[in-house]
Amino acid sequence: MKQYEAMFLFDPTFGAAFEACEAEVRRIMERAEAELLFCKQWEERRLAFRVDGRKRGVYVLTYFNAPPSKIGSIERDVQLSENVLRVLVLTAEGVTPEMMEEAMTAQRRGVEESGDRDQDGDRNRDRDRDRGRSGYGNNDDRRPRRRPRMAETAGADD
Repeated sequence: MKQYEAMFLFDPTFGAAFEACEAEVRRIMERAEAELLFCKQWEERRLAFRVDGRKRGVYVLTYFNAPPSKIGSIERDVQLSENVLRVLVLTAEGVTPEMMEEAMTAQRRGVEESGDRDQDGDRNRDRDRDRGRSGYGNNDDRRPRRRPRMAETAGADD
């Protein structure tokens, strides 16, 4: 058995009550014969792009022990679930329970310290709007276009 870390993304209407999310994670883990070590709600956030038509999602961080052959069944159960939108499973060898708790407290401190968020949770939207940027980079960063080859060869025949 190996130790894994999984980040589940839940539908925000289902994820309003953490107990429902935790029960769904436990159900998925029991079906995969995995031992759940740690399960905490990360936070509800606005998504970078729509996932199954939803703009927001509830993240739940879990650590568990499972045989490597069972990870595929966890991902399949997530695809079949109507409440879980996505999951990311990574190996977490060497992560101690203290490190798990520290990850959660550091994340909470980061949310509390960032008082410059707007209502949707975006930190830099106003700054980027003031600079005339979309947030994906400046248009001046583009490389100049190449001239078409036809114009180069047309002048060579004369």
